[in-house]
Amino acid sequence: MEQRYIDALTNEYMSRIYYFCLKKTGNSIEAENLTSDILVNVLSSLNRGNIPVNFRGWVWQIARNRYCLWAAKKHAKSSWEQYEDISEYELESESESPEEELIQSEALLLLRRELAYISSEYRNLLVSYYIENKKLKDIAASVGLPVGTVKSNLFRARKILKEGMNMAREYGIRSYKPDDVHFIASGKLEMNRPWGVVQRKLPKNILLEADNNPSSLEDLAVELGTAMPYLEEEVEILKDATLLKKIGDKYITNFFIASKECQTDIYNAQRSESKKRSALLEKILADSLDKIRALGVAGPTVSDNNLKWWLAIHTVDCIVVTIPDYTDVYPEKRENGETWGFMGMEMAVLPENLMVGHNGSGNGSVELWAYKVGDYGLWHVVGELFDSLHTVFLADAVKNKRKVADFTSAEKKIWDACINNIHAHEGENGEVVPDIIVANKEQLNALNDILLSHPLAEELKGMFVQAFNETKESIKRNISPQLSHLLNYCASMFILNTRMMTVHDLVERNTLLIPEDPENSKIGLFLFTE
Repeated sequence: MEQRYIDALTNEYMSRIYYFCLKKTGNSIEAENLTSDILVNVLSSLNRGNIPVNFRGWVWQIARNRYCLWAAKKHAKSSWEQYEDISEYELESESESPEEELIQSEALLLLRRELAYISSEYRNLLVSYYIENKKLKDIAASVGLPVGTVKSNLFRARKILKEGMNMAREYGIRSYKPDDVHFIASGKLEMNRPWGVVQRKLPKNILLEADNNPSSLEDLAVELGTAMPYLEEEVEILKDATLLKKIGDKYITNFFIASKECQTDIYNAQRSESKKRSALLEKILADSLDKIRALGVAGPTVSDNNLKWWLAIHTVDCIVVTIPDYTDVYPEKRENGETWGFMGMEMAVLPENLMVGHNGSGNGSVELWAYKVGDYGLWHVVGELFDSLHTVFLADAVKNKRKVADFTSAEKKIWDACINNIHAHEGENGEVVPDIIVANKEQLNALNDILLSHPLAEELKGMFVQAFNETKESIKRNISPQLSHLLNYCASMFILNTRMMTVHDLVERNTLLIPEDPENSKIGLFLFTE
């Protein structure tokens, strides 16, 4: 175990720690010394038998602690120099133009560079005074503060500016090589949250940089190579969406992002017994198919293949919800009052595509659901509806076997545009006949009872519980302490990867047949009526 961590430290963290030190010290020699100090402390702790639960967070905590000690010593050693340099911070006469002096000394580029890394509170003062050449009394009047307060703030701003201008700035890797991350969500999602705020590279990389790594706006600006005026707005949007949390003057990602290593660990745990699970599930489906058809949930136009595709994924869902710690409900109300859950995953290359979406529309009493299979060209199923009005109309037409001839002109338009020959067709007597799986609450409960009462169901449940517990342990080794309350939720989201493992296994066994025209198939569609 100790050697595993030493290898990870050497292969994965050494260069990152050196870069962290270089960014903090601005000096390659100081960075080398500080890196050595951090590595010695990590190795010494490992040699003493301290085996961390979250290795990544533990290493970076040691790095931050050692840097704080270095910075304190540095400050103590050079504190006397601040008084020698105080004349440099005294305000120039307002009649002079500091900008002209900076141009003459060829420091204007440095000034502009540093203005990109100073918070808006100080940046606006510096721009007003040095770039726009405004008088102190005018600045004070515009911000509603006494002239003395503005002068003190400007003094501090100049000090920060000078320190930055003397620093060797080096952008982070993400400034030229942004990483990618994809997300999964659950619950009642708002129109623009969370999806609307995480679709671009900049917010994704802000979240990745601040993941288990409290970062100031300046830290983020340097790492991402983005000027503060633009970054401040993005960070505020992410904070308002509750995806970033502010602690003091630093920001930290407020949800779990699974690293590539974590995802691989979870994949191996879930895949180890998957073929045995799939064989049991196949037997349950074979024994239950006729009983399920007898319930009347699948009409004659719904093929056995289409029914089995839906049942294979639905059976996994039926079983995982019985796992004691399973939950698809985010464990706490968000700071803005919303109730959705969210999780991220670094882009990882796994042996198979594990994505299965589950999208629905309706009003709660009436819902059209679509399993979106992320393989075999089945992601964009032809019958997915996004408008609850259309879903309610479809449910009404199917439930009451309405005649197409009796539709209103508005209903006829909906029928012709997105219902006819997709979800249903006009029967011989002119009534609406469904072409997808349809069930009311009573039928759905009976269907679930058939699946869960099968003699093999308990054995299958036990295997899923084992996969869930191993998934939970993998996440526990990687999740940061402040997000530990999300452990069950994150494990529940990850256990849904077994949906696609089951599908792949059953396709391999020829239990599920890939349709000839995947994009126009009705696989995965289910209409729930009252």
